[in-house]
Amino acid sequence: MFGIGKKLAAEAVQQAESAAQVAVDTVSQTVQQAAEQAKDAGQKALDEVYKVAETGEKAVKNVANQAASWGKSFGQ
Repeated sequence: MFGIGKKLAAEAVQQAESAAQVAVDTVSQTVQQAAEQAKDAGQKALDEVYKVAETGEKAVKNVANQAASWGKSFGQ
């Protein structure tokens, strides 16, 4: 009779360990996905910052070129 109880207890422990491992694996995957999403979001934000900076740089150059053209047309 005690042999059956030990066997059931061992199976219960094994099932609990399996369930715990599944939970750890799931959390690990979730954390990894969150980290990848954060990395992607950060890269997209940096890309946008670079685009804005490029656009601003082009605008400054255009204004400088226009001012130079106006200066030449007014004889300066």
